Amino acid sequence: MTDYKVDVATLSGGDGITEARRFPAAVDLFACCGAEDAEGVSRKVRAAGYGAAALYPEKPICTSRELQAARLQTPQSHVLLTLPSAAGSDGAMAEIGTMARGGEKLFCLSDGFSNLRQMRNLLWYASDFHCRIALVPCLKELCGTGSIHQGFYADRLGMKGLPSVGESLAVEIALQLADEGHTPIHLRFLTCRRSLEAVARAKEAGQDVTCDVAAANLMLDDSVYTVENLKGKYKLWPVVRSAEDRALLWNALDAGVIDAVVSGYRPRSADDLALPFEKIPFGSERLAHLPESLLNAWEAQNRPCRMERLIEALSLGPRKILSMDEGALPAGTTLFSRGAGGWKVVFEERRLER
Repeated sequence: MTDYKVDVATLSGGDGITEARRFPAAVDLFACCGAEDAEGVSRKVRAAGYGAAALYPEKPICTSRELQAARLQTPQSHVLLTLPSAAGSDGAMAEIGTMARGGEKLFCLSDGFSNLRQMRNLLWYASDFHCRIALVPCLKELCGTGSIHQGFYADRLGMKGLPSVGESLAVEIALQLADEGHTPIHLRFLTCRRSLEAVARAKEAGQDVTCDVAAANLMLDDSVYTVENLKGKYKLWPVVRSAEDRALLWNALDAGVIDAVVSGYRPRSADDLALPFEKIPFGSERLAHLPESLLNAWEAQNRPCRMERLIEALSLGPRKILSMDEGALPAGTTLFSRGAGGWKVVFEERRLER
């Protein structure tokens, strides 16, 4: 495993820096523009230290022409990459074959799922083109009404909770359906023990499965849910779960079960954020300084996984999931440096020396 260490003496203005890492530019997966325009999102992507972000399709993009149009309409196309949909809003399959032959390797399903027959047909069809299907494992029957993790803090606040079993059951179903057709699959936003155990077993059995975790789930646990904190900042998707779940996520990241750490960025409007907590749409406004916050949380938690694994989950892992040629992503590096004020993250627009 590469350690990516940098001699701090070689850094410009490196006085006070005690530790540094440089690596192929970090890439964020499945971000959304939401209530913000693409230009604003691209600025935050670079300010965060990412080289690029792959955008989750907020509207179904089911044809090659629609995908091309969406990318042409993105002002910062060298920073933001629009991903194609795997199905339309009516559940009908997208033009996966045509788009796959055009070079697309990763297709997204809408959040959650309920029609298992459609999903099975989709995964069987996609298997012919060796492309990966990304989905959020969430059974809507169990996850349709809650606002925070179902547990002690939800009970104390008298709020409906989202049970982890709604995720873990969906993970098991998705893994079996994908394995049946030998279809590569990516599971987004894993949060709990049983989901991680299922993915670990599938990987050990040789199944082509990748998964990610939202940075907030590594930084926070459900103790943040207090009366004072019932604001949009904490109406997160996925919901943050228990401190035990957070520790297990770090362990899974260190063990290589988790392949990528993502922002979960989905900004909401001021009107949305002014609603009562239960009615605020799920999302997150954290992106611009997110990797720095993640590193500082990692430090505060006594470095619960190896730095090299965290780096790979921000850089090489997302690149593997995208299956893109290096030339399709912006050239450059991301630099982590630690000084008296904590960790800093910077994107450097230059090529790695080989």
